[in-house]
Formats: sequence, structure tokens, C-alpha cells
Amino acid sequence: MDANDSSKDKEQHFFDMVEAHQDAIFRFIYFRVTNRAVALDITQDTFTKTWLYLASGKTIEHNEAFLYRTARNATIDYFKKAKSASLDTLMEAGFDPGSNKAVDEVFRGDDIETVRSLLETLDEESKQIIFLRFTEEKPIEEIATLYGKSVNAMTVRIHRIIRKLRSAFDEREKDQ
Repeated sequence: MDANDSSKDKEQHFFDMVEAHQDAIFRFIYFRVTNRAVALDITQDTFTKTWLYLASGKTIEHNEAFLYRTARNATIDYFKKAKSASLDTLMEAGFDPGSNKAVDEVFRGDDIETVRSLLETLDEESKQIIFLRFTEEKPIEEIATLYGKSVNAMTVRIHRIIRKLRSAFDEREKDQ
């Protein structure tokens, strides 16, 4: 196989990855950032990084796991960049970090907003697992493989995350 054939194989592999996973990666990112334009930008960044990785001569063994990891890292990078600027902007607009007003408003909001805020209390891996299981409707076997865990261990992990969320939700409802 000459270099041209190898290049075409990489291109085809990349296009196949985009075709198969673009929508799921977008939803994964959108779930985290809740802004369509930002999610589109981060999705594009994810696939650009993936192409650069392939073009550099490296191979990807597990496409989906690689893409989710790249998307997660790109999302984290976005939040790191936005974090300092957003706090300054909020304070200029009159936000007082010592006030519980925003928290109280969340507690009085829709159940969806309450659940979203409860999800934010989870560690990053737990959020991803819940997203993959309930938003992407991935089978537990597939999630277990992505995280290098046994199916039984992943089932227990999902059950514990749900129990933690349910307990926190019930506690918030009781306090209202």
C-alpha cells in the first residue's frame, strides 16, 4: 500500500466516524453547555482534533470512546476559558456571590431545572455515565466497555448514582 492509499483510508475512517457519531457527540456536548452555538463549535473542535490525531499517523482503536474523551476534554477546555470571564461579567451585572437568591430560584424552578442542577453536583464521570445511559440510551454493556468496568460493576455504579440523585431530589422537594 502506498502513502496515497493510506491517506485515503484515514480520510474514509474519519468520515465514517463523523457519520456514525456526530449527532451523539453534539448531544453529549449540548447536554453539558446548553447552548447550541457553543455545542456546535465544540463538536467541530472535537472532530478537528480527531482528524489532526489521525493525520499525524496515529491510530484510534475504539472510535466512540476516543470521540467522547476528546469531546469531554474540549468541553472542559471551554469551561476553563469561560469561567474567569463569566464570573467577572456576573459581578459587573450585580451578582453577589454571597447571596442565595440564585440557589433559591433554582429550588423553586421546574423539576427539570432541579434535576439539571442535581446533575451538576455529580463528578464528571458520573455525569457522563448518566448521560450515556439515559440520554444516549446506551446499553450498560457498552458503557461498561467504554469505562473498562465489568457489566455488574457498571450496573451497581448506575444504581448508586440514581439513588444519590433521587435522594437529593427528594430532599429538595421536602425543603420546599
